[in-house]
Amino acid sequence: MPAPLPGNQMGELLDRVFQKQLLQDLSSLYPQRANVQRSWPTQDQSQLLVNLSYLAEHRLVEIARTDLMSGEIRLHSVVITAHGLDFIANDGGLSAVLGVVTVRLHDDTIRQLLIRKVQATERDASVRDKIVEKIRSLPADALGEIALKGLDGALDNIPNAIGWLRSLLNL
Repeated sequence: MPAPLPGNQMGELLDRVFQKQLLQDLSSLYPQRANVQRSWPTQDQSQLLVNLSYLAEHRLVEIARTDLMSGEIRLHSVVITAHGLDFIANDGGLSAVLGVVTVRLHDDTIRQLLIRKVQATERDASVRDKIVEKIRSLPADALGEIALKGLDGALDNIPNAIGWLRSLLNL
């Protein structure tokens, strides 16, 4: 393996096409590890090091390597990870299924959100008080139904939501 590269050369060696080829080669061997020297004997070693290291930093591959005191890095073997397999399959794989996030809003949270919105309106105070009192007395399932209808209403106004999201995200 070559000595450490100057910073500007490392960026020049990153190659998306080569990275894709590395991932495809490794996926055909999965779950076995590839011996780096035998699998890519004619490949420029600096380019191999930079691209495999980059893929490892993104958790797409795992590398067995030795870092010598001289600064030299010796690559021994590499294996594609589950993330790498999902990435090249381009369907999310199990990561998409296992990475599902469930958001739960408790009835008290929905209740407080509704009350806050009602109290922020410019309606007559007696009307606001009646609505707030009714919200406080609603059972959890009724609050859930209101939340679903509110979400449905928000989705019906998606062009407005897009503008709001753009401004919120500074886009």
